Amino acid sequence: MNLDEVKKKDNLIEINDLIFKYYKKQKNESIKIDKLEIPKNQIIALLGPSGSGKTTLLNLLLGFLKPTSGKINIENNPKIHEISYIMQENSIYENVSVFNNVFLSAKNYEKWVDSVRLAFFNEYFANANDPELVSKYNPYLEKIFKSKSSKISKKLNFFILVLKLFFDKKIKDKFGFFKSMKLKTLFKKEFEIVANKIGIGEFIHKNVNELSGGQKQRVAFAKGIIKKTNLVLMDEPFSALDAKIKESTIEWLINIKKEFNLSIIVVTHDQQDALKLSDSIILMDNGVIQQFSSGADMYEDPNNLFVAKFIGSPEINYIGTVDNISYYIRHNKLTIIKDQNGSFEIIDRKDFGDKIHYTAKFNDKVWSLVTKDWTISIGQRVNVSYKFDDVLAFDIYGNRVLRSK
Repeated sequence: MNLDEVKKKDNLIEINDLIFKYYKKQKNESIKIDKLEIPKNQIIALLGPSGSGKTTLLNLLLGFLKPTSGKINIENNPKIHEISYIMQENSIYENVSVFNNVFLSAKNYEKWVDSVRLAFFNEYFANANDPELVSKYNPYLEKIFKSKSSKISKKLNFFILVLKLFFDKKIKDKFGFFKSMKLKTLFKKEFEIVANKIGIGEFIHKNVNELSGGQKQRVAFAKGIIKKTNLVLMDEPFSALDAKIKESTIEWLINIKKEFNLSIIVVTHDQQDALKLSDSIILMDNGVIQQFSSGADMYEDPNNLFVAKFIGSPEINYIGTVDNISYYIRHNKLTIIKDQNGSFEIIDRKDFGDKIHYTAKFNDKVWSLVTKDWTISIGQRVNVSYKFDDVLAFDIYGNRVLRSK
């Protein structure tokens, strides 16, 4: 499949027949994906337990690893440095100011340099309102900013252009002209807009080591956004943040995605982070995608027993097995009735603000019950009821059966 086909389907990424092994004699595949289509302009969480393959898949998308076989097509075929990559440990310089951190990222990115210089010259010549000046220098601009020009050719032609402009009598304020075309000047104008939008405008002149964890993450994000990339890959971005900062960072990230029209893929082991943040979740285990859907669909309509057990807290309750079919029920589908002759005995209780988590025992089964009823005590007996339509059933291989409509 070529890139034009990816664009037609409005997908950001298409994966077909992907197999990855770390070494040739490896018995089992580290990643095995028959087909995967990731849409644009969404936040996608790569979720799974340790060793599930989520970080390996991220590294394949980044180009750090190459497929053993199969294809990965990303829209516009970006190179590694053209993708905004935010690691667990932020890729920023601690003893450098926020401004210079982002500026270093921008000035080392050729496409950014070309875009701001071209915009500067276009604006300058348009304001000059001098057709002769435009016709005189347009050939140099074309040579510099041709997409297929080599770096050496661009630098040489840019040097010639600057030299000619310096000796051009039509340019009166040469000091002002050359000062305004400096990369740092062009960057400052653009960065102020970005900095204010992502909430770092107040501390752009502070050193990074003076910032909080959440603020550092925003700086790392700015380094990607300034490149005008629409694809952001993040590896465990919340692991070093405390709970309060994490909540505000997730909310901030959702807003920034909309503001800059981004496509974001986030690796996380925390299902709560994935559920709060993402439009869709790719849940992995043993290098295989178990389900790709919204978090709500995974919870209500899991593909298999692994998905049913992994998504949701507390874990799904086991009812029993009949004719090799195992039955389970979610805690939110249960009705709890206090009854001194009830089948279940409350053996534990934990308060979580507006909800109480009870552990109840019936014969050899231990269930998790969640309710707003705080009047139930340890040792008290209750009955539990549910609707058959809410029961989830799985075969001996863990595959879903009797799927509800």
